[in-house]
Amino acid sequence: MPLDIIINSIAITGLILVLYLYRMSKKSTIATKKTNLRSTSKDSYFTGIGDAADEPTLILRNPKDIPDPSEDFINFVLLEDIVDEKQRKLFDSVTNLKKPHPLLTLLTRNITDPKELLSIIKNDPELVVNVIKVANSSLFALRKSITTINHAIVYLGVLQAKNIAMQFALERSSEFVNNEQKQAYQKIWKASFLASSIGLLIAKDMKLDNSAELSTRCLLDYLGDLSLLNTKPKIAKYYLNRSTHFNRVKSIQKELGTNTAIMGKAFAENAQLPDEIIESIGASMLPMVNKLSESTLSSEQQTVVIFSYYVSRITDLIIFERRIDNINLEEISFAETISDSFFYSQAQIEQYGLSKMNITLRKSRFRQEVGSLIEKLGFDS
Repeated sequence: MPLDIIINSIAITGLILVLYLYRMSKKSTIATKKTNLRSTSKDSYFTGIGDAADEPTLILRNPKDIPDPSEDFINFVLLEDIVDEKQRKLFDSVTNLKKPHPLLTLLTRNITDPKELLSIIKNDPELVVNVIKVANSSLFALRKSITTINHAIVYLGVLQAKNIAMQFALERSSEFVNNEQKQAYQKIWKASFLASSIGLLIAKDMKLDNSAELSTRCLLDYLGDLSLLNTKPKIAKYYLNRSTHFNRVKSIQKELGTNTAIMGKAFAENAQLPDEIIESIGASMLPMVNKLSESTLSSEQQTVVIFSYYVSRITDLIIFERRIDNINLEEISFAETISDSFFYSQAQIEQYGLSKMNITLRKSRFRQEVGSLIEKLGFDS
């Protein structure tokens, strides 16, 4: 056979092989079961994401090495609203809690001006003291103490200072009856702080226009946990015994006939937070059962829910489950975490154009920043 024909044949074969391997690299790591996902267009609100050329290569695994989800997960039915008198009484107990901090609604706004935040926080001496106290903690390792709230806001940044103030405003609605409840609250506080910090780091790395909102939304993902813990101290055990997120949801729902999404929405309504936050919190558990696309939220707000849900679930692996010491995940997927709450993650991340989150997770600088936060906040306590 002539040499030029042999060379051409080899080149064509090589091209076919390259195309085949590329297509394989774009395939899902696992064959997601029970999915009903469809492609959607992305809002300009999430600019800078979804470019095919920048999508991370997924890790290919042998399906035989990936277990099926638990039977409990397969058979689980998520409650989405109040359906009986037992839930109604619990709902009333949440809405009848000590009235939320009067500044909470103002703190949920999109605040970018330090002077605006200062004018809000300075009206409450307790918030001023707490923000300054956190600014001077080992978390920020200052060389010189901060003594004024204005200096604290400038040093921490508007978003960080606002989120810290918001956490203390939420704490004002809590009353602890025993040490176990207090310990569980401290775990949730750390989780919400870490989730908001991780959310901000990821959103900024992805160059998202709404990074501040996403960070705050990640913090508020634990609002239902706080309100339920405050109402029913006995559920503290589920935050202290290294339960998985799904097992915690399942156990609390079985025991109380409700869940943190329902109660978080109740608290948000009682606090008169913005409607979009109220509805978003109410839908916060839908990604776990793959029903978010059936909600009345806009595609933009659904993307916010997906983003905050998976940032919070990663945080759960660190804080409550103690399964990882840092974000050493290669991708957001069930195959990577073997956690029921991530079962639909890969398909949902792809559907909502958030695949670039995986690129950020793999960056050494990002992992170092998260690791530093974990070390300073003492999440092993």
